[in-house]
Order: sequence, then structure tokens, then C-alpha cells
Amino acid sequence: MLDVLLLFSSICTAVVVGASQTISGYRGERVEIRCSYESGYESYSKYFCKGECPIIGYRNIMVDSGSPAKDERFSLTDDTTTRVFTVTITDLRTEDEGKYWCAVERIISDVYSEIVLLVKLSK
Repeated sequence: MLDVLLLFSSICTAVVVGASQTISGYRGERVEIRCSYESGYESYSKYFCKGECPIIGYRNIMVDSGSPAKDERFSLTDDTTTRVFTVTITDLRTEDEGKYWCAVERIISDVYSEIVLLVKLSK
């Protein structure tokens, strides 16, 4: 019975919606990443994390709507009227390149949208 409960809890930890979105930016500049969410989630916390975020224990949250960012180059603003939160990364660096997740925090399972960020060296 315990095996069934563990399997069930693993399945319910994340809901991934929509197709992966690729965003490009240039080193040293800023990039804005727009994350939309469904009606009803306006008052929920939002966050932006890097790596394998939907896997519990691997959350590298870069910024969330309720706390200062780990790295001051990251900021998050939430427009609840349009249901879009925007993550801005300033002074883009090559090490910023990678897989990120826009997330809405829910009680049972968070909702994720995958973002792939590419950092180009020059225009």
C-alpha cells in the first residue's frame, strides 16, 4: 500500500501545461519572459525556477512573487488583469542559458510552463 501512495504522490507533484517556449537574449542586455496563467490563479504565488524544477528536491527558484530574488538581476511582476507575470533578467550572462519554468504555486500540485533561454554573444 505504501508503494501505491508514494507513486501517487510523485504523479501529483506537477502539472506541466503548454508547449515549451524558447526565448533568446543577448549577453549583457535584458530579457523579459512573459508567463501566462489561467483565470482563478490571480491571487496565487508565482515563481520562476531553473533546471528540473517540477521534480521535488531540485527546485532552484530564481525569483518568486513573495520574496526578494536570490540574484538581484532577476525580478518578477504580476499583472493579474491580463493574467501574465513577467520575469526580467538584466545583465544577461552565458551561464543564464538553460531550461527554466514559470510556475503557479498551488496546494496540491504546482502548474509549470517550460521556458528555454538562449543567450547569444552579440547581435
